[in-house]
Amino acid sequence: MRDGACFTLGLWFVASLVCASCSETPATGTLELQVLDETGERVPCRVLIRPLGGDCLVPENATELEIGPDRWFIGPGQVQVEVPAGEIEVRVERGLEYSPFKETLEVHGSSTVKTVRLKRWIDMRKRGYLSGENHLHVDSVKLAPMLAAEGLDFGTSMTWHNGPGNDWCLPVPPGEGNTRSLQYAGRTVPTTVYDGEVEYSWGAIYFLNLPETIPIPGDPTRPNLDYVRHIVQSGGFVHYQAGWSREVLVDALLGYVHAVNVCNNNFHRHRFQPRSQYSNLLEVEGFPVYPDTDEGMMRMNTDTYYRLLNCGLRLPAGAGSATGFKEVPVGYNRAYVRARPDASIQEFYQQWAEGRNFVTNGPVLLMETSKSEKPGDLISLPSSGGTVLIKLEAISDDPLTSLEVVVNGEVVAGVETEERKSVVAEVEIPVDRGSWIAARCTARDDLLTDQELSVYANEDRQQPSRLKYAHTSPIYVTVGGEGAVVRKSVDEGFRMLDRFADFTRKTAAAEYVKPTLEAVAEARKVLESKLDRNQ
Repeated sequence: MRDGACFTLGLWFVASLVCASCSETPATGTLELQVLDETGERVPCRVLIRPLGGDCLVPENATELEIGPDRWFIGPGQVQVEVPAGEIEVRVERGLEYSPFKETLEVHGSSTVKTVRLKRWIDMRKRGYLSGENHLHVDSVKLAPMLAAEGLDFGTSMTWHNGPGNDWCLPVPPGEGNTRSLQYAGRTVPTTVYDGEVEYSWGAIYFLNLPETIPIPGDPTRPNLDYVRHIVQSGGFVHYQAGWSREVLVDALLGYVHAVNVCNNNFHRHRFQPRSQYSNLLEVEGFPVYPDTDEGMMRMNTDTYYRLLNCGLRLPAGAGSATGFKEVPVGYNRAYVRARPDASIQEFYQQWAEGRNFVTNGPVLLMETSKSEKPGDLISLPSSGGTVLIKLEAISDDPLTSLEVVVNGEVVAGVETEERKSVVAEVEIPVDRGSWIAARCTARDDLLTDQELSVYANEDRQQPSRLKYAHTSPIYVTVGGEGAVVRKSVDEGFRMLDRFADFTRKTAAAEYVKPTLEAVAEARKVLESKLDRNQ
């Protein structure tokens, strides 16, 4: 989308730069940087400029983003920068659909001109997908350039966080309704602004599309139940941080959850957060503890999501980055949702809630059947079962390292990728009981050398990582009218409900204990009914 006035105002971005350390650096050369997209048009992007051995240079009034030791800034497509003579590291990135640019330039004399033509390796809008995410703690002023620079189609601004009055709450921008058209450098990104997060020991929930600020005050002794019920009744959408959240099963069984994050804020640009202590927050006997590796954290996200699906729930995969709280670009973890090119943000959220999507922090992963059923769709087979032919397409700007089909939580087929960047495959899946079918893939980010990557470790135990991955929402298959219910996962679900009831008795304020235990009992009946129907 284009806005003529904004494009004219945002076209030229000329600024003197100061060192990150604020020390004076003699300006002995000028670097003029022009960034073009595949059409030859100037394009907003995220930029890093750093003299070798020195500090990153950032314009005084630019929107900036720290990622480890790096200080990036947002530019509208052209910058003129005073820099010290010598070698200058330049990096330019624009979301997931463009190849990152990384080059060392030699700056001499009065002026060095560099035109960067970003390579677009995929155009998801042309493939029928729009992009967004569910976890952004950035005020609208800074968010506008960030959304435009990362190529997102829709935004969310979490103006409420454990509020009201919490220091983490953000101002709601002036205007009417729950959506604002945030503009930067000729781009307009519709963004909902009464969004927020409830983040206590019950599990972090992200809520989107509320018509007004949530009226329930934050309270760590109050379970999420009252919040999610209000959000759903008000027409909003509830997304959980992960399948390992303490309350997620209860709320999902009661119909108050629209998505569960599989690509979540454990994964950042060039690194990940080790969080093995979240493996079994309810302390259910026999549950695994995942290793503090990037693959371990990915498995913790996926396995706990699979357990929910195996309890007979239909839950789309979610994605969010926590920009504003975490040092990560907007939309690094994002959802691509099948939607009309001119869809409203409300339509986008609804399509996401129906599971017509995949999530990713790198590769693109498309799945459909030979009869054109896609994620979110339902296939009905007779009681004798049948075969579903799955067609996969994985595309990546990085070498693909795995491509798998998952049925009811088990990998039933793996496709050899040979570290190619594009893989197409067909897999026959015999189905003799109610099932869900999803696909996942991984890729390896080789942009940085091992030495360059090592600097992303920090005191918060975040560790460098090359892992990128994508995961589809499921296609659901009923056999003789019965959906996917896996006895082992259901038994685990009953134990989770027991332990959650214990947690409620220990953690909730007195006035919340009884209604929450009643909700747990109702959730148990729902789970029992799913099991009874499939026996």
